[in-house]
Amino acid sequence: MKNFKLWYFAQSSLGVVQWVGIAILLTPLIIDRTGSGLLLGEVMALIGGFGIVAPLIGWLADRFEAHRMLQKVAILSHFAAMLVLYFAGDVQWMYWVVGLLIGTGTVTQLTLNPAFVIAASSDQSEEGRGLAWLFQSQFFGIIVAALFVYGASALGLGTDYQLLILMGLVLLCFLAVLISPPPAVKTQAVDATEVVEEKPESASLLGLLVFLIAVFFAMLMSGNLMETGPLIIQKVFEVEMTSSALGLAMSAVVTILLLEPAGRWMQKSGPYKPWMTAMTVYLVVNLALYGLMGTQVPGFLPILLIMILMQAISWFDMAIPAIAVRLSPASPALTQGILMFAMAGGFAVGSYIAGGLIDAYGFESVIEFCCVSMGIAYGAAVLTQLTK
Repeated sequence: MKNFKLWYFAQSSLGVVQWVGIAILLTPLIIDRTGSGLLLGEVMALIGGFGIVAPLIGWLADRFEAHRMLQKVAILSHFAAMLVLYFAGDVQWMYWVVGLLIGTGTVTQLTLNPAFVIAASSDQSEEGRGLAWLFQSQFFGIIVAALFVYGASALGLGTDYQLLILMGLVLLCFLAVLISPPPAVKTQAVDATEVVEEKPESASLLGLLVFLIAVFFAMLMSGNLMETGPLIIQKVFEVEMTSSALGLAMSAVVTILLLEPAGRWMQKSGPYKPWMTAMTVYLVVNLALYGLMGTQVPGFLPILLIMILMQAISWFDMAIPAIAVRLSPASPALTQGILMFAMAGGFAVGSYIAGGLIDAYGFESVIEFCCVSMGIAYGAAVLTQLTK
């Protein structure tokens, strides 16, 4: 674990709240306490839609050199979200607050944490290693939180106790940042020689634009298949697939194992090859699901495809911050904010379109929509390689 930084555990807060907190606790609690599917949709929209302010967060962090302070605010936002959820009961507006707090914490961390790693990296090898550890820390948070929640449930402890457990884990993430804060992000201008040394691939506005288009359309697909994947599998392939804390933990273990070779690959070859590999897996999984529609297939096959997609998403998420900083002439945090804007935009637009398609044409249409989106995304990814 040479050069592993304690502050990387800040990213674990995303695993605790964004993955386990939402999937295992927030979603069923809204339905159980309020019985409102509409409220659930509104809260999810608030969480995903908050990404539209990511460029502003990045600009503020760079303008006032407030990267460390905003990171602490983000972790405390995650803690506050679980605290409000604990007391929410059947009060609708409190769930809106939960959505805003989770969105604040998640978007801010996804904007700043990669910027810390990239700004502190002296070469491509250090950058790849740091980003791999950062996202492994996120999935470590998933494992710990999911196992604790599973254990609490097995012991007969209710959701109130499970929320207290998540709050405690988030506070541990905050403590890690207090003990070992991330390095300062330098935003001052540097001379031309330094720019050439730090960015061997010239910043290209055209390349950045095409790259952001690829990310946007890829999020149309990945956001839909991961958010509604279990439901799509159940409705389209007639496979019962229950979401459990233990299953989430097992999936996170696999992801951590696969992030290690991806990180080493990035150290040697840069971020483009792992990213294109992830995009290729995205496309293959979509086409495979489309081809399986209307056929009698073993139940494990569509489930396996979704699990493979989850691993590709982790590679995708790890690689794109490094690609963005190579293509963008903007400062580190602002660059990550622009990237988050594209990701959140794809998530929000994709969720809206998918909802309309389900009502009008059924769940099969979501897979067809994802295939079209991924085809556009893959074409844009190839163009990114040509224009970088």
